[in-house]
Amino acid sequence: MRLALRSLWRKPVFALAAILTIALGVGANTALFGVIYTVLIRPLPFRDPGKLVRIWETHPALPQLQVTVPDFQDFSQARSFQQMAAHTLSAMNTGTLLGQGEPEIVHAAMAGSNLFSTMGIQPLAGRAFTDAEERGKQKVALISEDLWRRKFAADPAVVGRQIRLDSQSFTVAGVVPQRQAFPQWADLWMPLSLIEPDLRNRRKYHPLEVIARLKPGVTVEQAQIEIQTIARRLAQAYPETNGTEGAVVIPLTQEMTSAVRPSLLLAWAAVGLILLMACANLAHLFLARVIERRREMNIREALGARPWQLMRQIMGEALLVAAIGGAVGITSAIWTSQLLGKLAATQLGRTEWTGFEGPVWLFAAAISVIGGLLFGMPACWQVMRPRLQLAEAGRSIARGRSRFSTILMAGQVAMALLVLAGVALLTRSFAGLLNEDPGFHAAQVWVVPNLPLGVTPFRPGLLRTAGVADVAAINSAPMSLGSTDHSRFATRFGIEGRVFNPGNYPVAQNRWGSPEFFSLLGIPLRSGRWLRETDRNQSQILVNETLARRFFPRGEAVGKRLIFGVMDPKQQAAEIVGVVGDVRDLGLDQEVEPTVYGIAATPVMTLLVKTAGPGAFAAQLRDAIHGLSPDIPVSRIHPLQQDVSESLARRRFALILLAIFASLAAFLIAAGIYGVLAQSVNGRLREFGVRAAIGAAPAELVRMILREAFVLMIPGILVGVVLSLAFARAMRSFVYQLSPADPLSIGSAAAFLFVLTFLSAWLPARRAAAVDPATALRTD
Repeated sequence: MRLALRSLWRKPVFALAAILTIALGVGANTALFGVIYTVLIRPLPFRDPGKLVRIWETHPALPQLQVTVPDFQDFSQARSFQQMAAHTLSAMNTGTLLGQGEPEIVHAAMAGSNLFSTMGIQPLAGRAFTDAEERGKQKVALISEDLWRRKFAADPAVVGRQIRLDSQSFTVAGVVPQRQAFPQWADLWMPLSLIEPDLRNRRKYHPLEVIARLKPGVTVEQAQIEIQTIARRLAQAYPETNGTEGAVVIPLTQEMTSAVRPSLLLAWAAVGLILLMACANLAHLFLARVIERRREMNIREALGARPWQLMRQIMGEALLVAAIGGAVGITSAIWTSQLLGKLAATQLGRTEWTGFEGPVWLFAAAISVIGGLLFGMPACWQVMRPRLQLAEAGRSIARGRSRFSTILMAGQVAMALLVLAGVALLTRSFAGLLNEDPGFHAAQVWVVPNLPLGVTPFRPGLLRTAGVADVAAINSAPMSLGSTDHSRFATRFGIEGRVFNPGNYPVAQNRWGSPEFFSLLGIPLRSGRWLRETDRNQSQILVNETLARRFFPRGEAVGKRLIFGVMDPKQQAAEIVGVVGDVRDLGLDQEVEPTVYGIAATPVMTLLVKTAGPGAFAAQLRDAIHGLSPDIPVSRIHPLQQDVSESLARRRFALILLAIFASLAAFLIAAGIYGVLAQSVNGRLREFGVRAAIGAAPAELVRMILREAFVLMIPGILVGVVLSLAFARAMRSFVYQLSPADPLSIGSAAAFLFVLTFLSAWLPARRAAAVDPATALRTD
């Protein structure tokens, strides 16, 4: 190792290039693995998390549906589970925390008293509420660590105190550590027994999300069979409500990571190719170094050195480079992982605990050693050949290792094409999504969610505010619902004059608000008339084009009547007075669902404010609302365009990650081609001098070098195209209205590599053309 260190010290440019190359590969892999370990591999912070599962009901129109309270009670009889608990769905219970500084809207979860024991959650202070407190419907609550620190200055004495939520007071029983907060969105937990009687007693409403712990020895598949058996029995017993409903069991770890797992694994595959490309570049460098040291190696062999001793010398240098480069890469990865955590903050849970734990360090050390072995082996094979003939090695560096050069360069080009084609595909798909018409105009529209609009007439007051062009209210702003909230405002309906089998009623999204909602967002009227203020709480509705087209294909929707409350003894009929344009309410990449609109108000609504011009308006809008009613809590004010952007967050995250690694791949392939050709030119100066001396023009020498570069690249292009087609299926979930084997994406990646090859080969070619024949002929 001392000899290896001295050898590298004598070649500082070679050593620096080698160290930085392996550092690039190790650093990128380690940084991403740190995020992957935190999000996908590290166990959830609950007791025996591998035994925790989620139970969802299913419906043909809603593949992931919350559970009714009676169905939950039936599911609780299943023998596959040690415990089963439930909590209400996201944002079902929002309230205003009063008496702790400025009023603040908090998200509460009604939860069974056994939720915390099922999960293995240990309160940071105090205790969980008891079965007796739940049965007695006592007003006790647990608060999150975040709320405890933000509103109560982390005072332990908060346990036992009374806090006021709207008009009710709750006794704080304990504090839930943020690391174990479940569900993650909750600020406060209260007994599930406080749920409204109508929600508790009927199979019509689906307010619960269910968590269960499997018994020892029971698999997810076995639990799934039992739950599905219960669901089928309920479908037969209650056909009107459960006729088309099923059930599904999903491991909690899988559910919490399902949205980001494909993106992270795709990025990990790309960054793994980056490491292989870095190793291929280093293999080129070490091969060239072996040939440059041919005289030294032959002398050592003549003095009695055996091939394995020469190989040990080369491998020692390779492992030394890998160790130093790995250390540099790990250092850079610590900083890079923080950037990745910020990039993924909107998409990945638990990134606030991203860190370099033991497994991440072991992974970094392992890939450093493996990388050293990989890029050192070709040079060792060269040394192990029967004899390094001086004459053979002196003719041409390129010819002396043509087989290795061709294989390594082809592999690099193929890997680069695979990554670049993926980026081109995601870019085209993302551009297509951005060009999709969402069905509304989000520009200059601000969203104020969860506002108690029934207290103060906000519209007249806000219209007097400078810069406000229009104001409207709606129960749910476009693209504001979470991934599991799409059933929150879904409703079953019938059509007057048509018969549906029990439990087989169609489902539509239900929106209600003020008449100005449509004009504020620029939603067009296709037929019929608009709703007016006189239609408030009346039996007139609008439907979107999807509902009209699906259920009234001949265009006769206006004037027809839909039946709501189809599972109630008393049903309500509503007349369709108009058809409006489709709104992509659940995301730009989500299909439009049938939607009905009415004019009504509930105690808590979302306010939409359109401004007269662009620019920040949140602070001014908050002041205007507080000017109308100082005690009204104002939650997160944000542009509607932000919701549109966040609906594409998963796809944007995958695209950004892959684009970063594609840039690294392009850099490595350019460096590899330049390095190979530069070494080839250095070793063939005599040849170029002879060619120039007998009449070869500089342009002919340039063409010869460029031709050699493309000969090295073309096999890799062909292999890369085959690999891109083979791995097209893995990209299926990331593309929108494109084939994963999109020829334009693959072709553009290949064209980019052609241009990159030309630019990388140009400088060595120019050097070969500028060689002085007299000087070159004197070169050893």
